[in-house]
Amino acid sequence: MKEKGRFLKKYRGNECLNCRVPLDIIDRYCHNCGQINTTKKLSFKDFFDEFFASIFSYDSRLRHTMIALLFNPGKISKDFVEGKRVKYANPFRFYLSVSIIFFIINGLFIDFDKFTSNIGEDAKIGEEALIEIGKSIKLDDSLKQQINNQISETPGIPQSNKEKIKATILNADTTAFQFNKKKTPKEIIYYKQAEIDTMGLMKKTTSLWSMYGDHYEKTGQESAYRALTNLKHRKSTLNKYIYERSIKTASLDDNYGRELLEFIFNKLPFIIFFFLPFFALAIWFLYIRRTFTYMEHMVFTFHTQTMFFILIGLAILVNQIAGTTTVTGIAILIFLFYLYKAMRKFYTQGRVKTIVKFMLVNILFFILAGIGSAITIAGSIFIF
Repeated sequence: MKEKGRFLKKYRGNECLNCRVPLDIIDRYCHNCGQINTTKKLSFKDFFDEFFASIFSYDSRLRHTMIALLFNPGKISKDFVEGKRVKYANPFRFYLSVSIIFFIINGLFIDFDKFTSNIGEDAKIGEEALIEIGKSIKLDDSLKQQINNQISETPGIPQSNKEKIKATILNADTTAFQFNKKKTPKEIIYYKQAEIDTMGLMKKTTSLWSMYGDHYEKTGQESAYRALTNLKHRKSTLNKYIYERSIKTASLDDNYGRELLEFIFNKLPFIIFFFLPFFALAIWFLYIRRTFTYMEHMVFTFHTQTMFFILIGLAILVNQIAGTTTVTGIAILIFLFYLYKAMRKFYTQGRVKTIVKFMLVNILFFILAGIGSAITIAGSIFIF
C-alpha cells in the first residue's frame, strides 16, 4: 500500500503516543494498542483521507461478503465456521445492517391507507351484497343459520356490522329479510368490585373486558379514571389497563386494523430477530447427528435470512419501477433454490437428504412463522 499523509515514515516515532510502548520506525501501528504510529499533527486532509480509507476498508470486506453471499450459496457460512473470517463482515452485524435497510425500503413504499381502504371497500360491497340477497330471497330457519355462520367467517367486515346483520337475520320472519328491525343487544353483566376480587385472573380479565367495552360503547368515556369512578371500581393498574385496551381495540373496527398493522410492521425487525434463534434451533434438531454447533447453525441462518432480505428488497424496488408485483414471486422462487444450494454446500450432504431436509426446513419455518404470527398479533393487541 502506498504510504501518504500521516503514514509516511518521516512522521513515525520511537514510542506509542497512546500507551508509551517502544516502537520501531517500521511499525505502522502500535503492536500493543493498535493506534497509528505517527507524530504528525492531524490536518483536515488527513482526517478525511483516513475517514474514506476506513470506508473502503469496510467495503473490501463488504465486497467479499456480497460476492460470496450472492453467487456462491453456503460458501460464506462454511468459510466463517471454518475460521476464514477476516475478509468477511460479521454475519450478525451484516444481517442487522441489511434488515434495517430492507425495512426502510419497505416502509417507504407500503401504503397502509390504501390497504385498509381496500379492505373497507370490500367489506362495504360484501355488506351491500348480503342485504340485497336478504331482500330477494325467502329463508327457512336452516338457511338462516347457514348464512349466519357464513357472515361470522367473512373477513373484512367490522364485528359491530356483523352483529347487526346477524341480528337482522335471526329476527327476520320466514318470508323475507326485515332490515328495519333493531339489533338485539347482547346482555353484559356488570360486576361489583367485591365480586371481581373473588374471580380468577382469566375470568376477571374477560369479565372486565366485556364490561369496559360495553361501558365505552354506551358512554363514549375515554378517561379510564372517570369510567372506573362511574362503575365504582378500584383505580388499580389492571382495571385502568383493561379499560384503555378495550378502547384501543374498539377502534380496530373503525379503521380496519390500520393502527395495529402499522404497530406490528414497525416491530417486525425485532420480532424476526427474536424468531431466528428458534429457527436455528429447529435446524439444529434436523442435523443433530452432525458435528455442527448451535452457533454454527445460527451463522447459516443469519446469512440465508440476509439473502432473503436482499432479494425481496430488490424485488420491491423493481416492482415500484416497473409498476408490477410479479417480481416478488420470482424473488421467492430464487430464494428457495438458493436455500437448497446453500444447505447442500454448507452441510455437505447428498441431493436426496438435502431435498428431504429442505422440505422439512420449510415446513418447520411455516409452523414457527404461524406460531410467531399468532403470538405477535395477540401480544400486539395488549401493548400497541
